[in-house]
Amino acid sequence: MADENMTLRIDPNTRDLVLDENGNMEQIYGDETTAQCVRLTLQTWKGEFFLDDTHGTEYDRILGKKPHELPEDEVGEVLREAIFQETDVAQVDDVTAEIGDKTVSAAFNATLYSGRKIGMEVKT
Repeated sequence: MADENMTLRIDPNTRDLVLDENGNMEQIYGDETTAQCVRLTLQTWKGEFFLDDTHGTEYDRILGKKPHELPEDEVGEVLREAIFQETDVAQVDDVTAEIGDKTVSAAFNATLYSGRKIGMEVKT
């Protein structure tokens, strides 16, 4: 396949590389690559990845705080900033989140520059 937007498939639950029935690493292409990249960004705390400390989500801005302590739409803004780290995302159509003491469950829908839509739920 000649698609330049290719990467290796990462299992969303275990975060391990996925192998096919022959033991080869599975590859994904196009919008599936973009969706995986967004998911991984939302599952990563900003500064956690030692090779790029700008990658990830600034969960320290929202976790450990009571809802009334947060500026209006702070949670949405943190999540949108993370989603837009993927350069193929043209707009975030909607984003919702449930904040626990140490966890975030987020759902979003976005439109890519290709016009296609992606969406998913992510728990950290």
